[in-house]
Amino acid sequence: MPPVAPSEFKLPSPLQEVKYPPITDCGAVLYIKRDDLIHPEVSGNKWRKLKYNFEKARLRGNRLIVTAGGAFSNHIAATAAAGQLFGFRTAGVIRGEDADLNNPTLRFAQDCGMEIVRISRAAYRTEGSHDFSDMVKTRFGAHYYIPSGGANDLGAAGCGELLGELDFRPDAVWTACGTGTTLCGLGTANAARSEIFGVSVLKGGAFLRDTADRHLARTFGDPETEAYIREKIHILTDHHFGGYAKSTPELIDFMREFYRTTGVKTDPIYTAKAAFGMARFAERHPPKKGEKWVFIHTGGMQGLPPFEEKSGISVFGNC
Repeated sequence: MPPVAPSEFKLPSPLQEVKYPPITDCGAVLYIKRDDLIHPEVSGNKWRKLKYNFEKARLRGNRLIVTAGGAFSNHIAATAAAGQLFGFRTAGVIRGEDADLNNPTLRFAQDCGMEIVRISRAAYRTEGSHDFSDMVKTRFGAHYYIPSGGANDLGAAGCGELLGELDFRPDAVWTACGTGTTLCGLGTANAARSEIFGVSVLKGGAFLRDTADRHLARTFGDPETEAYIREKIHILTDHHFGGYAKSTPELIDFMREFYRTTGVKTDPIYTAKAAFGMARFAERHPPKKGEKWVFIHTGGMQGLPPFEEKSGISVFGNC
């Protein structure tokens, strides 16, 4: 069993019906699964990715949780906050020796008690190797390690539970993809009932297909079952807007238009790109009347203030 969420956690997350012309003008219904409202600090898919990892650490007797991420990582912020809530010490291995320790994300993590260690980008790219593991063990001693982004099978299992919170079978489910963990969890739990769409927020997102295939192989170990499940998993790679954490005026305009229409804010790193991909897909492939689409708001809103500070853009200031 995962750790019991404190009362301030909003679980199951709310399901909000919205009107959005590219989809609802066709007579389809669009819902937004508001995982961003699960908790103000451990929000979105981060709680789902962390909960079973935290429980495994507790069962193993590990009181220190170590993870890795970028200087503005949602995962770093959420892990630090969850550690404080559940009584774990936390440490974060941060990409870039020049990462600003006083940026809003890392300042928040440190305020939650997380120890921060910066390493070179070259060293960070070795995550998952024996050398990286040895470095972490030498630096921190006994610990439980959660991969960057919560990208492991326990993280995927937590994300897959989202579908069980719906009291209907959606025709299409949409999510942003970074590591592919949420996509893998949804695809496995879906059991080929709904069409699952993952929108890559990184340039070169074709690797997500291999990630999903490896997860299916570990989960089922049966090529026929894997092929059956795989048919319902779709990956869109053309809506990254230049790559991870990159944006364009077109994306910012879309965020404002989506907010004005639906009343729901998105973030420029993940959810705005996924919503954009969904909207463009609907324009090319209009849903049928009566279809039910679910867009998963995976959180990430803690990254909006740093983005606005760095870019000098007030995304929703005039909306």
